Amino acid sequence: MNTPNRRDLLLSTIAIEPSLLPVIDDLAGLERLVPQAPSEIEGLAIFRNQLPGLLAVRGRADAHAGEVRSMISMIAREPDQVEAWIDVINALTILANAANLTLLLLPVRSEDDGWAREDFGRYLLRHARHNGDGEDLALVRRAVGALPRRSAHLTLPTRAEEIGDIITTMARRVGALQPKLVTTEPGAPGTYPLEQAESLKSYFAAAPHLAGLLDGARHVFGLVDALRCGGDQPEMTAGAIEGGLVLAYARLLRIALWPARDRQDVAAKISARDLARSRDADLDRFGALWEIAFNQGETVAGQSSRFLNVDEQD
Repeated sequence: MNTPNRRDLLLSTIAIEPSLLPVIDDLAGLERLVPQAPSEIEGLAIFRNQLPGLLAVRGRADAHAGEVRSMISMIAREPDQVEAWIDVINALTILANAANLTLLLLPVRSEDDGWAREDFGRYLLRHARHNGDGEDLALVRRAVGALPRRSAHLTLPTRAEEIGDIITTMARRVGALQPKLVTTEPGAPGTYPLEQAESLKSYFAAAPHLAGLLDGARHVFGLVDALRCGGDQPEMTAGAIEGGLVLAYARLLRIALWPARDRQDVAAKISARDLARSRDADLDRFGALWEIAFNQGETVAGQSSRFLNVDEQD
């Protein structure tokens, strides 16, 4: 993300961009990939084949996490700015968490995807070992799955052409992890610096309708479960099942990430939690991602009386 050097900046002196941009997180951005198709099953199969690569998702996650770190440093220098900027940091936190969850939710379909997933998984495991307890570590292990003891991506090449290939590959990956703020296509996720504070506040204020997301997830799970009972086109059925699971869990993860603002939101989050925990036939990592996202949402809710913590209402 191309932003000014934050070391000496103050929140009170940041040049805020007055025009509002649509802010789209990575989980919400998946919705635009659901096509109009002759049938919902065909649409889910097409959706699966249109899922984004993980390298750009990782770049957006790192960019927004970097903006959160910058904000924390600047708030330490200007604590009187907390109230004015709290919803900016809430927005950036959700953007970073949504991208990280997307990175672990989507299937790996290329070498770059595999590198992005494995590298992030190893980071999460290190963080859990150093900063969490046994329960945190177990949950992260479920979410990232089995990783090789030694990364295949660390194998050094020996031939000249292989060295050239790895230099090109690493340059591409480093570039993806330093995304620039660009105007994205409608509905596509982007990267948003602190200068877009008003857009970020607007994004956080316009929370998604959690009950509507729950209905949408239930509907897709119904399609997936029906397909598991037998489909007449095996290749399309497999793609539709995988696409359907990604879409349904993306909706559940959005419910988990956003803090409850009223009793209806609390009810939706409780129902979503029950639904996620009942899905025994799905991949275990999907359930682990739900638990991680739910904890993240509860952390955001706990920092303000504007929100409701589910466990306090349950």
